[in-house]
Amino acid sequence: MSRRPHDPSATRSAVLQASYDEFYRNGFQGGSLNQIVERADLTKGALFHHFPDKAALAVALVDERFFPALEERWFQPLRETSDPVTTLRDLIRGHVARIEKEGPGGFLFHGCPIANLATEMAPLDDVLRGKLDSLYAAWREAISKALERGQRAGIVHASIAPAAEAVFFVASMAGTATQGKTARDIGIFRLMLKALEGYLETLRAPLK
Repeated sequence: MSRRPHDPSATRSAVLQASYDEFYRNGFQGGSLNQIVERADLTKGALFHHFPDKAALAVALVDERFFPALEERWFQPLRETSDPVTTLRDLIRGHVARIEKEGPGGFLFHGCPIANLATEMAPLDDVLRGKLDSLYAAWREAISKALERGQRAGIVHASIAPAAEAVFFVASMAGTATQGKTARDIGIFRLMLKALEGYLETLRAPLK
């Protein structure tokens, strides 16, 4: 029997946190529902009351954990900025700083949870693939729109294609996460930061 008091919202939150921890460390296919219910201090019946199957857990993680995390760390700062080049530089710096502070169970050892799930499951589950595609599309759109506003303000070079730059930027972040996880070397992320800082400066409009 579960020792957790009956609180549907708290139960759902506990299941999602336990699912995130399990899938992040062991992958979606390798993740164990038994471990999830043990982590969340629940019965399987309580888990299935909220989520009909394992795939539903992954979809909920994208909607309720990954989207809000990107909203806070990336989308909102990009919507509010008047200088997208500087903001993108600062966001990357913050990203690398968080990785440097994490312990062995973090990003450096396990990689990006979004990229991990996409790499593993996009070929296998079309519903989940669509959710992840929407997440990446929203990330690219936030960058692209910020760069477009920068062009209108004369801060970003008029010759660039914002949508193309957004694809490159997100690909750089995701690709570095995979390389860093494989190497388990923070130096990979520092090199990415150095390269992207230089690249971002090329997006600035020339001084008048």
